[in-house]
Amino acid sequence: MIRRTLSALFGTILFSVAVPIGYYFAFDGFPEGLKGFVVIVGVGAVVGAILGAFFSRVFGFIFEMFLDP
Repeated sequence: MIRRTLSALFGTILFSVAVPIGYYFAFDGFPEGLKGFVVIVGVGAVVGAILGAFFSRVFGFIFEMFLDP
């Protein structure tokens, strides 16, 4: 249970950073204003949490690779 929760948290952090960057490169900018940026980050966070919870082994492995020196 704790592994799945940590994987979902890591997926949330990873996707809330990666989705806005990918959106910026794909569409040459963000939607108008701060509200559009917050929506893009929120969508990335929700998708990352869902994927992290469903694929906990993959996200857990990636998380351990970041922590292992």
